[in-house]
Amino acid sequence: MPSALQYSFRQCTEADRAWAYALKSEAYHEVVERQFGPWEEQFQRELFSARWNPAISKILLVDGKAAGLVAVEDRSDGVWIDEVQVVREWRGKGLGSSIIQALLNRARAAHKPLKLQVLKENMRAQNFYCRLGFSLIGGTKTHYLMEAR
Repeated sequence: MPSALQYSFRQCTEADRAWAYALKSEAYHEVVERQFGPWEEQFQRELFSARWNPAISKILLVDGKAAGLVAVEDRSDGVWIDEVQVVREWRGKGLGSSIIQALLNRARAAHKPLKLQVLKENMRAQNFYCRLGFSLIGGTKTHYLMEAR
């Protein structure tokens, strides 16, 4: 892997819905089952449809091919990561870290914290975010809230 990973983004459109759902399913299937029990396809599709927001979502491109999805929202209390999902073939190669570092820089430039929530059973993601400087700041019944300043 070259030291300077090259990637770009393009705005999501409604045409990306099926691809984005397939990525979400692949990325979250195991952790959802660990936390909530068997994957219920109809429920997951309804949840996805309720939360799908192409206006804040971008397709991550590497060599012109879709390699992930990033959804970020600027709010008064911080820059919020809604989703960062990377396709399996690009996981563990520094792409996610590079994206989070760019988002940290964006939040710092705006003088805001970078915030997110992560499922309590998603230890891999929690460890990833901790390595990148996030701290636990709270939680809900199902999620931990994390922040990096």
